Amino acid sequence: MTVKFIDEAGNELAPQVIKGSDYKKGADYDVSGDAKVIEGYYLKETPVNAKGTIGSDNVTVMFVYAKLGNIVPVDPSGAPIPGADTPTYSNDPEEPGKVVPNQPVPVVPGYTPQVPSVTPDKPGEDTPVVYVPVTPEKDKQAARIIYRDTTTGTVIDSVDVYGDPDSLIDYSTADKIKELTNKGYVLVEDGFPAGATFDNDDNTVQTYHVTFKHGEAPVGPNDPHEPGTPINPNDPNGPKWPAKDEYTKQYTSTVQFVDKDGNKLRDDDVQTSTWTRTLIVDSVTGKVKNPDQAWTSDKGKYDDVTAPVIEGYYADKSRVTGKTTVQEDLVEKITYTPLGKITPQDPNGDPIPNAPTPGYNNDPKDPTKGAITPVPEIPGYTPRVPNVNPEDPGKDTPVVYEKNEDPKKPDISNERDQNAKVIFRDVTTDTDLATEKFTGKSGSKITYSTADKIKELLAKGYVLVNDGFPSDATFDNDNDVDQTYYVTFKHGEAPVGPNDPHKPGTPINPNDPNGPKWPAKDEYTKQYTSTVHFVDKDGNKLRDDDVQTSTWTRTLIVDTVTGKVKNPDAAWTSDKANYNDVKVPVIEGYYADKANVLGPKATQENIETNVVYNKIGKIVPVDPEGNPIPGAPTPQYKNDPNDPTKVVVTDTPDVLGYTTGTISVEPDMPGEDTPVVYTKVAEPEKTPESVKPDTPAPTVVTPETKPQQQPAAELPQTGDADTNNMAAIGVAMVAGLLGLMAFTSKRKKDENEI
Repeated sequence: MTVKFIDEAGNELAPQVIKGSDYKKGADYDVSGDAKVIEGYYLKETPVNAKGTIGSDNVTVMFVYAKLGNIVPVDPSGAPIPGADTPTYSNDPEEPGKVVPNQPVPVVPGYTPQVPSVTPDKPGEDTPVVYVPVTPEKDKQAARIIYRDTTTGTVIDSVDVYGDPDSLIDYSTADKIKELTNKGYVLVEDGFPAGATFDNDDNTVQTYHVTFKHGEAPVGPNDPHEPGTPINPNDPNGPKWPAKDEYTKQYTSTVQFVDKDGNKLRDDDVQTSTWTRTLIVDSVTGKVKNPDQAWTSDKGKYDDVTAPVIEGYYADKSRVTGKTTVQEDLVEKITYTPLGKITPQDPNGDPIPNAPTPGYNNDPKDPTKGAITPVPEIPGYTPRVPNVNPEDPGKDTPVVYEKNEDPKKPDISNERDQNAKVIFRDVTTDTDLATEKFTGKSGSKITYSTADKIKELLAKGYVLVNDGFPSDATFDNDNDVDQTYYVTFKHGEAPVGPNDPHKPGTPINPNDPNGPKWPAKDEYTKQYTSTVHFVDKDGNKLRDDDVQTSTWTRTLIVDTVTGKVKNPDAAWTSDKANYNDVKVPVIEGYYADKANVLGPKATQENIETNVVYNKIGKIVPVDPEGNPIPGAPTPQYKNDPNDPTKVVVTDTPDVLGYTTGTISVEPDMPGEDTPVVYTKVAEPEKTPESVKPDTPAPTVVTPETKPQQQPAAELPQTGDADTNNMAAIGVAMVAGLLGLMAFTSKRKKDENEI
């Protein structure tokens, strides 16, 4: 079954959900409750097949969503107010088809809303809200202080104040800044200067911007917070810390020890893994900014569980290999079956009446096997073998017993030699390693020691199970059956891995240099990487890669006799469950296609991710017809120092001989240029004095050059007074030009403050 979440055009809005094993053919299903809350959208249509019965074909259920409406500020005539924020309705966090009631209307500088909030009846339709312009006081100058949220690009509040020209603006931003920082905002810049005064321009409103961004706060294993308590202590009715299970969860791996009917034979072995992640919470809204943040476990895998020896039973496995931790509860069973028994019988194969039938001994080191078990004593009978080493621990073993001779029968045991042998047996492969044979008279000592052979086999990686040849063994008096003694061995096992390192290619058994060798290191240790490249759109590197390494290991169990790996499918474990998130750096003059690279899950492959940077756009001065102004500077936007995907407000450049009413731009598209219209500065009107003929130009004196004297014949002889008057006129012209420049500069400054 596939569950999809799409818009009206069929575009997927959230990852689809595959329910492969949740439902079987013929089973009823109901996924109507699977609809998600998707920000900016509401559930428009629940599919008719959200409930039904599973058939032969795969079922695809598609939840259809549409965009939420907006609050639209309009003037009293019903026309939208230019530049006003039009916020989208907020989703109801519990109902994907609804929005929350009483949604606050936005702040529009210079206007007052007729209602403070709206409750949309239809989540897909816009709601117009009428705003009334604020009327300034007569003969007063206006100044406006706008508190702007740069995170959402909206106005938080706007304050209009009025006063006489050139008088001090009696206003302080301190209280409002404190109020907003208490609500989780972070002050970016207080653009209202101390000592600001009203201007004397009736046609403009002095505007000052106080900018904020949303604060961010971590919550997780290293940053715990009481769920449901205020994120901002000074804002008790504001956003609350999320539930603990959003960043801490526990899962278990349980091994059960049961008989074939499922009855518990001993307590379960339960291991717990704790999964955590650190969430970044928007301290203004309380929303989690990284809801897809990867989880990390406190362990990469669960420990192996060795099957315990339970008397009278053998297990179907000697251990449960610890599985890689996952976010689900794991259950595995070790099933025990009763051990077989020894069944005495006569040479004809008939059971001996009333003979004991003891069960096999448990192998104390291997719960999946039975151990060598002595045959029972039966009065009047002699067994052909002294003990049984069961090959199949659940299968009975018949043992032949001979009836003893009549004690009155003449003893003829000394009439010929008796035969005996010692068999060295490999119980792992059920083969004989060597056989030693002996001949002697009944009752005489068998002169032999197993010590040298045992030492030889131990050096080759075998492990002694039982030396069944007694030191005081003597020849018997049975002419029909050879005495047989078993010295049993099994193959040794040795670990090799991160906690048990061995040099590859060297002997596993030091005293057997020509024997099996330790395996290559890459059979139990490997490394993989996660690499983030920082490149331009053509793939050129802009800075060094961020490379993280995961080391994967496993412990192999090696057969010390053959050198073969006994668990070639042993699971690999990484030293990390996830790679760390990579914060994308700010590169001057470029903007990135993402702000963060979430740490991917560590896997046994090399992972590569590209962060692509594009050049930042620029401000392009243009004339009123839209033509670029020749020679005008075209500065790039400024990088946002806190977000590599964005740019910040950038001042427009000064263009000689031109002026503009746009003091700065705040681009929505960081890669696109912004044309800004400039108009030529009007030349000052000429006065009679400024056009008086033959007025000598003022003389500029430098330390190196003396002023040049004009020939007397070229000037009218008007006397010193006239000469001084003419000089004064020249100075006045210079002062006039300087005054015009200062006026233009001041006007530019005032416009920049709006």
